[in-house]
Amino acid sequence: MVDVVRIANHLRKYLLLYVFLVIVIALPIGYYNANYFRAHEELVKNLILSLAIGTLLPSMIQLRAEKMSKELRSKWRETIIALITIFLITPATAIFFASHIGNRPIEVGYIAANSVPASSASVAYVMLAGGNIELATVLIILSILITLFAAPFYISLYAQSVHINLPIIVLAKSVTIALLVPLILGQIIRYYIVVRRSKKIAKDPRAILNCKEKVMTEIKTGETFSNDEKVIKCLEKRTLARLKPILSIWTMTFMLALIALLIANKARLLISKPSLVTYILSAQLGIYAIIILFLLAASRILNIEYRDHMAAVFISLTKNESVAAAMAVLAIGPTAAVPAALIPAIQPIVAILYVSAAPIIKKILKAGDEH
Repeated sequence: MVDVVRIANHLRKYLLLYVFLVIVIALPIGYYNANYFRAHEELVKNLILSLAIGTLLPSMIQLRAEKMSKELRSKWRETIIALITIFLITPATAIFFASHIGNRPIEVGYIAANSVPASSASVAYVMLAGGNIELATVLIILSILITLFAAPFYISLYAQSVHINLPIIVLAKSVTIALLVPLILGQIIRYYIVVRRSKKIAKDPRAILNCKEKVMTEIKTGETFSNDEKVIKCLEKRTLARLKPILSIWTMTFMLALIALLIANKARLLISKPSLVTYILSAQLGIYAIIILFLLAASRILNIEYRDHMAAVFISLTKNESVAAAMAVLAIGPTAAVPAALIPAIQPIVAILYVSAAPIIKKILKAGDEH
């Protein structure tokens, strides 16, 4: 029997290595088959879109909005700071860096790559760092909803500034297809596979015995649930836990395939202009540095605790580049998806380094609390 947990853990552990391997393999394949990709541009475009949606869908299945209102009321200050970072500071900085790229479609694609939300997979970093998972979930949901309006606005604004005819209706349509469709489809799948199935199983008396630990829910959280609701929530959690390794494998496999296709499709451009690749990655590191410094300063000044700080940082840092790729391809073309293909090569490195820096971050924020 296939051990999906072991496979998922292996892929997660060595994901960065696989990303580099995929890029190294895709570059020569794309370079020597450039004519094929050029001749089948529509097919490539459809494949990119399919892989992008396929990468995003598992995140949308796992997305939980149950505690959103409660977390918003208690963490409104932290939420506002994170949203300012995601939708004001990051796009503004991206626009500055994009203006120096020198390739209009890629410039617009770079704005798209920094205007998309995080995915629920970003919660894994929050969890590793001991951050506030509930706040992270709220930020993901809010960022998805706001992106439906913010991303078309920023991309259209930049396109107009560089004299690219890119109607906001086209952008809105691309965002809807790339983000809203997977969100709705994912929640429908979640309802039938997780929620509805859990309600059906809860009718079995043995289910109550399997979920005895949920008896303490009211005491621990202050929420009031009936016994049936406790059992259903317990079963939903167990079902998601069983699905998580499968969904994780699904996400990483589709993501690697998407990166391979994006790199191969523009291999000749990337190989002929290594300075372009260097600039995009360097600019992205600059954006990461600005995000981290701003959130550290804001957390110290406003006495935001470590757990909430980590939630804000990782949801601000880790963008769902599959959405960016889909948006770019739909609105402009495959060339615009180059930044979305390159950024995943450094995004996990920065995230893991920040997780490793947790003891230093705790000292910095604790020093802020003492003043």
